[in-house]
Amino acid sequence: MKYKTPRGTQDFLPDYLEKWKYVEAIWREMVDIYGYREIETPMFEETDLFTRTAGESSDIVSKEMYTFIDKGGRSLTLRPEGTAPVVRSYFEHNMKTLPQPVKLFYLMPMFRYERPQAGRFRQHYQYGVECIGVRDPMIDVQTMLLFVNFYKRLGLIEPKIHLNSLGDDLCRNIYKEKLIKYFHTVKEYLCEQCNYRIIKNPLRVLDCKEPSCREYIDKSPLMIDNLCNGCKEDFQQVKNLLNNYNVPYVIEPMLVRGLDYYSRTVFEVTAKGITRDEAIAGGGRYDSIFTEIGNSDISAVGAGAGMERLIGTLEKQNISFNFEKRISVFIAVLGGDAKKLGFKLMNHLREKMIKCEMEYRDVRIKAQMKKALDLGVNYLIIIGENEISEELIVLKNLKTFTQIEIPFYEVEKHLK
Repeated sequence: MKYKTPRGTQDFLPDYLEKWKYVEAIWREMVDIYGYREIETPMFEETDLFTRTAGESSDIVSKEMYTFIDKGGRSLTLRPEGTAPVVRSYFEHNMKTLPQPVKLFYLMPMFRYERPQAGRFRQHYQYGVECIGVRDPMIDVQTMLLFVNFYKRLGLIEPKIHLNSLGDDLCRNIYKEKLIKYFHTVKEYLCEQCNYRIIKNPLRVLDCKEPSCREYIDKSPLMIDNLCNGCKEDFQQVKNLLNNYNVPYVIEPMLVRGLDYYSRTVFEVTAKGITRDEAIAGGGRYDSIFTEIGNSDISAVGAGAGMERLIGTLEKQNISFNFEKRISVFIAVLGGDAKKLGFKLMNHLREKMIKCEMEYRDVRIKAQMKKALDLGVNYLIIIGENEISEELIVLKNLKTFTQIEIPFYEVEKHLK
C-alpha cells in the first residue's frame, strides 16, 4: 500500500466512533450539570503563548511542539494543550466583565511530537475544563468531583485522586533553592536531561522516570514539607473537603505535572489497573499564567484528559458501552415491483426518523437476512410478490426471531 496514516495519528473507524460519541455525550451532560459552557480556540497560536506559559524546560516546549513560520514570518505553533489558549481568549474577549467564575469546557485536538505509545498520539483529543476568576479550595475540589463523577457515570472502576501542593511563588522559590542544593550533591548520578533541568527548573527533575535517577530523586526534599502557612491551610481545606465527600485520594509528594504554570493544589486521576504514570486525567490551580498573559492577579483551576486514553481504559476494564440506538430496519425485497415498493417505504420511514436500509441487488432472501444481521438492525421487513398482491408486509424481529404480517400502511405504527 502506497499511503498510510502519519506516525502518531490514527483513523477513527465507525465502531470506535460509536464508543467515542457515547463517552462524549456523557461528558457533555456532566459539564452542563456543573455549569460549564463550551469554548473552541484556533488550532494554532503564536508560539510565544506556549513558551512563556508552559515553561522552556517542560517537555512540551523543549521537544514536542509543532512550530512553523507562516508566509508573514510569524512563528506559530499547533495547539499542544488547552489552558493557555483559553486564558488568552479570556483576556482578548474581556471575560473579566462576566459573572465570576467563568466556567468553560472544551473537546479539541492537540498536537505534540512525542514518542507514540499506548494512549499517546501526536494528534490526540483532550476534553477539559477551566474555572476562572475565583480563588477558593472549593473550586479545586469541585473540579476533582466533576472528573470522578464523570468516570463513575461511565462505570469506570475505582477512580482515585492523587494529590500534591506545589505551594505559591514565595515558598516554592525557597524550596527550589533547597532542591538545587541537594541535586548538585548527586548530579553525577543523574541523567543528562535531569542535569539540564536542575538549571532551568529543578521541579521538573522530580518527574523523571529513569530508574537510575529515581533512587536519588526519591531522597530529595519534598515541597509538601516546605509549604508556607497560607499554602498549608489551603491544602488542608482541599483534603478536608475530599474527606467530607468520601472521595478516595492519596498524597503524592513527587507529583508536579508537566507544565510550569501550576501552583498550590495539583492532582491526577487513576483507576483500577491504571498507574499514576498512565493517569487518565490531571490538572490543578494555575494563577501565575494570568500574570504572564494579561498582567492580572486572577486565579483559576483546570484539568484535562485524553479521550483516546479514556476509551482505552474503559476497554481495559471491560466496561460496556450502553449505546441507545434508534429503531433500525432492513427491507428485503424479491422482484422488481417489490424493490420499487421497498424503496418507497424506506424513504417514508426515513422521513419519520426511523433508520432504514434496503437491498438493491438481486440476491436471495437468505443472503438479505444475513446482511441485516451483519448490520445489527432490529427489524427485517420482507416484501415479495405475495405481499404486494395482498397489500401486506412481513415484519420480523431479529432479536426474538418472531414475525407478523401487517398491512403496508401500518408499518410505521408497529415500529414505533
